Amino acid sequence: MRIRTIRPEFYQSESVGSMTWKARLVFINLWSYVEDNGVNLDNPRLFRGQCMPYDDSVLDDIEDAFAELEQCGSIIRYERDGKRLLFVPGFEKWQNIQRPGTCHYLPPDGWDKRGRKIIPDDSGQLQEHSCESPDDSGQLQEHSCESPDDSGQLQEHSCESPDDSGQLHDCSRSRSRSSSGKKEEENKFSSSKEITADCYHDSIEYAVTDRTIASEYANLDVTDAWNTFASRHYGENRTIADWTRLWKGWCQRRADMSGIPPSKRHVHTWQCEHVLQALGRDKETATPDQQACQMAKQLNKEENAK
Repeated sequence: MRIRTIRPEFYQSESVGSMTWKARLVFINLWSYVEDNGVNLDNPRLFRGQCMPYDDSVLDDIEDAFAELEQCGSIIRYERDGKRLLFVPGFEKWQNIQRPGTCHYLPPDGWDKRGRKIIPDDSGQLQEHSCESPDDSGQLQEHSCESPDDSGQLQEHSCESPDDSGQLHDCSRSRSRSSSGKKEEENKFSSSKEITADCYHDSIEYAVTDRTIASEYANLDVTDAWNTFASRHYGENRTIADWTRLWKGWCQRRADMSGIPPSKRHVHTWQCEHVLQALGRDKETATPDQQACQMAKQLNKEENAK
């Protein structure tokens, strides 16, 4: 949930006044529900859990309010990358976001990544404000760095503006250098950087932890456990180490509550099938010689290192 403001003009708006009181309440709550670009999942159940946790039987009312808000143009409902999303047009105009946080979903077509309307210029080309140049007062002002190609897709191009010395400044190069430096900085502090549960799920650390959990609790439904875990920690930001600790503890408690005992770790011996297979032997030719014992010791050492 995010802190938002309500301007006095809101209550005097004729369009707001034409809404039902339920739609008006949902609309206000949507401002805290959406991210800093005005977008979030189109999920009445998730919305209820975050904005109306004490109202158990309002899912139908929320869905009706979403439909009403869509009909009057107060929200846009759409799909992107297989996800159902909703967007509050004009959100960036009415909410003064000084330091926008990380947004996980893009607005619909025709809006830039910050939730601002992409408006055609005099030539009819769509322009997206994405870089900065100084105005007459010396303050940095955003100007366009993107325009559509023949296929209608936005393509980044090099735009130049004069710097203080009067020399043309290629902002695409500056942005490239800035982005490169930013990536290096992010990589440098990646271990301490806070990320969402979804980002952690896509990390290498999660994959390693997932394998460990699967080996320790072979009968645990890890997929179902993750879905519940991600829902419980939706919108939270933590470091990778914290997510790993929480995820392990979550699975251990879930296994205990379900009566799932930890899987017994296999101990390799000179006559186990893994040693015999590695040495090309079978049960008839198995012998407790030095080679077999060394192989069993090596396999156990590799298992403990995982």
